[in-house]
Amino acid sequence: MGKFIRSKKLMGIVLMLISFLLIAGCSENGEAKEVETEKITDSVEKDKSAIQAVIEKQFNGPDEEYRELWNTAMDSQTGDMDEEQYNAWLNSPEYKALMDYMSDTYAPYFTDNAYETFSKTDAFLYSFSDQEYKLKTANIEINQNEVEKTLYTFTFQVMYENDIDETETFDFKGEAIVPTAGEIGKYQVDDQERLLEKIR
Repeated sequence: MGKFIRSKKLMGIVLMLISFLLIAGCSENGEAKEVETEKITDSVEKDKSAIQAVIEKQFNGPDEEYRELWNTAMDSQTGDMDEEQYNAWLNSPEYKALMDYMSDTYAPYFTDNAYETFSKTDAFLYSFSDQEYKLKTANIEINQNEVEKTLYTFTFQVMYENDIDETETFDFKGEAIVPTAGEIGKYQVDDQERLLEKIR
C-alpha cells in the first residue's frame, strides 16, 4: 500500500514537471515567433527606407554640391592626358572629393555591386544639366511583393519647375530588389526620358 502511494506521488510530481516544461516551451516558442515577426517588420522598414532615400536623393535637385565637385574635378583634367597623367588625375584631391561625395550619398543604400552600377549610370543623372530648374518628389509609395519578399514596386511623382516658374508633374514607377536588409541589389525607374529631355 505504501509503495502504491509513493508511486502515485512520484507520478504526480513527474506530470507536474512535464506540464511546467510544456508551458515554458510554448511560452518560449511564442516569444521566438514574436521576435521573428519583429525582425521581418524591421527588415521591411529598412528596405523601404533605403528605396525612399534613393528616390529622394536622385529626383530632388539638382544637387548643387555635386555640380560644384563635378565641375572642379573636370576643370582639373586636361584634354590631352596620357595614361600616366590620367592615372595621376584619378588620384587627385579633386577627383577623390567627387568620388567620396558620390559614395557618401548613395553607397549606404546599396550592395557593393549595385552601387558600382548605379554610380556609373543613374546617380546624379538629374544634376548634370546647367539649366536652371528645380525638382521635388511627392507621393512616394513603396510596396513589398507578396510572393517575392525581396522585390518591391514603387510609384512617385516629380514636380519640375523651370527658371520662369513653369511647372509640370511627371509620374514614375519602378522596382527594386533588396536581398539584404536596407541594401538594394537592383534598382530601376521606368520611362525617365521625358524628364531628362525637359532638363536638357
